[in-house]
Amino acid sequence: MISKINIFWLFGAIILNLSLLIFSLSGLSISYHEAQIYYSNSNLGAILRYISSIFNSNEIALRTIYLMIHIANSCLIYTISLKILKRQSDCVIAAILYMFLPGVLVSALIVNQASIAIFLTLIIILFQQYSKPILMILTLIITLLFSEPFIALYLAIMLFGIFNRDKKMAVLGAVFCIIWYYLNGFEASGKPRGYFLDSMAVFAAVFSPLVFIYFIYTLYRIAIKESKGFLWFISITAIGVCMLLSMRQRVELEIFLPFCVIFVPVMVRTFFSSYRSRLPKFRNIHKFLAIIVLATLVINSLVIIFNQYLYLFLDRPSQHFAYKYDIAKDIANKLKSMGITSINTNQTLSIRLKIYGITDGGNYYLSQKSQKSCQKIKISKFNKTIATFYLCEK
Repeated sequence: MISKINIFWLFGAIILNLSLLIFSLSGLSISYHEAQIYYSNSNLGAILRYISSIFNSNEIALRTIYLMIHIANSCLIYTISLKILKRQSDCVIAAILYMFLPGVLVSALIVNQASIAIFLTLIIILFQQYSKPILMILTLIITLLFSEPFIALYLAIMLFGIFNRDKKMAVLGAVFCIIWYYLNGFEASGKPRGYFLDSMAVFAAVFSPLVFIYFIYTLYRIAIKESKGFLWFISITAIGVCMLLSMRQRVELEIFLPFCVIFVPVMVRTFFSSYRSRLPKFRNIHKFLAIIVLATLVINSLVIIFNQYLYLFLDRPSQHFAYKYDIAKDIANKLKSMGITSINTNQTLSIRLKIYGITDGGNYYLSQKSQKSCQKIKISKFNKTIATFYLCEK
C-alpha cells in the first residue's frame, strides 16, 4: 500500500516538473530535426501526424504527446523501483531524480525516439519483474515499429539469458537481434575515427557530470560485487556497445542513452545501501557528496529549463545551445500577422514553418542575406535581436 505522504511528494514533484517544462516550451520552436521526424515515412512520423490531425494543431499536439509520455515514464520509474528499493520514500527519490535529469528534461521537450524507447523499455522491465513473459514478448513486438533504438535492449535480453542460463530469454534476445539487423542493417563504412571523448561528454551532459561519474561507479560496483539484475544488463550493454563503437565512428547516441537514464533506481539503491550501513556519525561524507552531486544536477537542470535567459549573456546568439530550437515559431507568427501564409525560403526553414501552417510558395521569399527594398523582420528575446530576416517580393 502506497502511503499518502509518498503520493503527495511524487505528484507534487510531477506537477512542479510539468510546470517548469511547460514554461520552457513557451520559448521553443520546432527544429529542423523534429520537423524531419514529423514528416518522415517512419512509423513514428505517421503516428505523430495522425495524432496531431485529431487535435488540429501540430505543435501543441506534438508537445502534449511528449509531456504525457514523460509523466508516464516518471510513474513507471517509481513502479519498477518498488521491486528494486526497500522503502517507498526511496522510490519517490528515484522518480524525482529521474524526471529532473537534464537529458530526460530535453527528451520531454522535443520530438524524439528516446522518450518512446524509455517508455517501452520500462514496460518490458515491469513485465520481467512480475514474470509476465507473454506481455513482455508482445511489447517487444511493438518495439519493432520503432526498431532502430532498441538494439541495446535486444542484446541485453540475450546476455541476461546467457548469464542466468535462461535459454528462453537468450533465444528471445537473439531472435530480436536478428530481426533488428534485417530491418536496419549495420553501417560501419568509412575511415575509422575516434569519438569516444565526444560520446562521454554527451553522456555527462545528459546525466550532469557528477551523476554520470556515480552512474559509472554503480555499474562497476555491481559488476564486481553484487547480483546483476535485468536493469543492470540493459544499462551496461547500452553504454558498453556505445563506447566500443565510438572508438571507431560517430554513434547515434539517441540509440543508447535511453537505456542508461533508467538506471537511476539502482543508483539510488547503491547509495542508500552504503549510507545506511554506516553509523550516523560516519555518514557526513555521504551527505556532503550527495549535496555536491545534487547541486550540480540542479544547476544543469535549471540551465535547460531557463535556457532562453542565456541570450542575455551571449554576443553571438547563434552560439546558444538551443538556437536551432528557436526562431521558427516567431517568424511564422510575424508572417501570419502580415497575412502571409506561403513563403519561399531555404529547405531547412521551410519544413519548420510548415508545422506552423506556413506553406512553401507564394509571391514572397525570405532570406537572412541583407537586401535593399526588402522588409526587415527582427526576431528578439528580452529586447535583444537574435536573428534578422528580409522579406522580399518576387
